[in-house]
Amino acid sequence: MTEAQDSGGLLRIAGVSRTQNALVVRYSLHGEGKAPVWVLDQLFRSSPAGHYHLEPERAYVEARDGVLILSRALRKVPDDVDVESPEVPCVRRLAPAETLTGEIRVPLPLQEDLPYHKGGPLDVAALTSVRVRVGYLVDAPDLRFREAKDDQGRVCRSPRYATAVTRQQFAEVGQLPLPAQANP
Repeated sequence: MTEAQDSGGLLRIAGVSRTQNALVVRYSLHGEGKAPVWVLDQLFRSSPAGHYHLEPERAYVEARDGVLILSRALRKVPDDVDVESPEVPCVRRLAPAETLTGEIRVPLPLQEDLPYHKGGPLDVAALTSVRVRVGYLVDAPDLRFREAKDDQGRVCRSPRYATAVTRQQFAEVGQLPLPAQANP
């Protein structure tokens, strides 16, 4: 089992494992500062009809230079892409001294999964490690949130894109060994 944490102490990885059908990362977030933070780690998918469906175990998936990058954060809309509505993750509030936990489950075989870009299969043989990245916003009086419910009635609070894209900070841990086979 692999354990690690980012230099600021916010993000701690409790383990990276592989089952028969998924890569699994267990993590915790620890409120280290004086102010609450809003963690952008609740991703969703939209149906063709425009309905949201929260996927609490989803992460954006990409590969760079032999590293599998799993991120739960707001992704900036690329300059060459026009969107009607940017994809803004839902948030969870993390108060000072509080702990939140999460689990990422990436289906196997690995596929690139990013907003604004059609993904394809990833070459697992070319990957040697995994990096985990979580976005957050430090609480401020001018932060505004939109509240909605997904297709199952679960509440989703998301910040305004323009504010979040400029204020987002990251907690990041890596390079962690990528498990080669399923754990028993």
